[in-house]
Amino acid sequence: MSDQLKCSRAVLNRHWDVLCNQIGERYAGSQNEQAAADYIEQRFRRLGLVNVHQQAFKFPNWSFSKCAVRTGRTRPTRRIATARPQVYSSSTSAKGVTGPMVYLQAGDKWDLAQPLKGKVGLLVGSLLLGTPWVKNALARSGLKALITVDKRIPFGWTTSNGASPAWVDGYRVPTVSISYMDAIKLVEQQPVRVHVNVQARSFPAMSQNVIGEIAGTRFPNEVIIVSAHHDCVYGNVGADDNASGVLAVLELARLFARRKPKRTIRFISFGVEERLSVGAYLYMRSLNKAQAGKIMFGLNLDTIATAVGHDVVYVTGSPQIERFVRQHWNRRKHPVEVSTHVSVYADQFPLNMIGAPTLMLTRPSIMTEGYWQLHSEHDNLNHVSGGVAARTIDTSAALVDCIAGATKLPFPRRIEPAVAQQVRELGKSEYRHPWSPKSFDYDR
Repeated sequence: MSDQLKCSRAVLNRHWDVLCNQIGERYAGSQNEQAAADYIEQRFRRLGLVNVHQQAFKFPNWSFSKCAVRTGRTRPTRRIATARPQVYSSSTSAKGVTGPMVYLQAGDKWDLAQPLKGKVGLLVGSLLLGTPWVKNALARSGLKALITVDKRIPFGWTTSNGASPAWVDGYRVPTVSISYMDAIKLVEQQPVRVHVNVQARSFPAMSQNVIGEIAGTRFPNEVIIVSAHHDCVYGNVGADDNASGVLAVLELARLFARRKPKRTIRFISFGVEERLSVGAYLYMRSLNKAQAGKIMFGLNLDTIATAVGHDVVYVTGSPQIERFVRQHWNRRKHPVEVSTHVSVYADQFPLNMIGAPTLMLTRPSIMTEGYWQLHSEHDNLNHVSGGVAARTIDTSAALVDCIAGATKLPFPRRIEPAVAQQVRELGKSEYRHPWSPKSFDYDR
């Protein structure tokens, strides 16, 4: 039966055209993010899915009107063109701030223990604000501003660095990002003075998760979730991250729409993933204990179509599901790296927090398990491959068919105790669980 589940390249290209050309940039809380959600809902309804709806939610949004970074040995006159404020950055004064630069390397405790008051820090690692002690040390440091570098993207172009609204409680340091190559120049030119001017604001906004189901014929209360996210960062159309995942969800919904799986398949496209899976986290928080217990398994697809790369499956669960995954990809002669590393920065993680095993399918392209085009203008239709996406979608369809159509689940609904403990610790540290948008300080 699963041999009949083959996706259509023409359909994939139509979805890509709508999401990236007709709609375009789908920044969280924007009209374009809503347009993408409406398109997904429309497709679910046309396919005949049931319980189709948008789950609207309020979240803390952010925007900026100015970002300027200048450097120089005595007077900061050289402009750094790749500068962009990190999401949720506070503003400087209207005139900006100026100070000597201090290189904080990767944020070791001894780097952060040096005298920092009145200086501008340079930190390699844009996600380090997610580490509570690092964030707290920076908040107390007296820094005038902080410059961060996304170490996953060692290139010379502008990137948009995200953050979670849960990370910035009590953190008021104006924070900007620059390219890796500009950071190298700054360090090599020390000592330098740096001027930073950021004008930004935080405000409440609305986003949405789009949900549709195919009801199970024999075990309707056992739910398989297939998910992706439809938002993207500022400054690109997100052809790979994550229009590729959305078109995978839409195509899997089409392939299963006329089948009768034994278990319910719930298709979800989440909003606001680029702020640490806000939509997926709030979806998880909306479930009561009985609803959460019905979720047997989750498959999340995120950034799966870069032309140059290698396929990776992140497995969170048990040795049985890892073995099942390896056997499945081997049967299909589909090259893949299988990792049991808990992937916290994607939409399947909130399902792990309620005890459901998951897979996250992705396609990194550089040795740091990063993506060369990540969060930059290069994440466009010129650098994605329909053939690469189709292969992953076909393998995913066969996988979902094996799970949703089995008389008995091929693996237990459980996460190994040591892994579950890691999930709990990451949920607390990275997601600040339990967190609510109501706790966000809009005056920061």
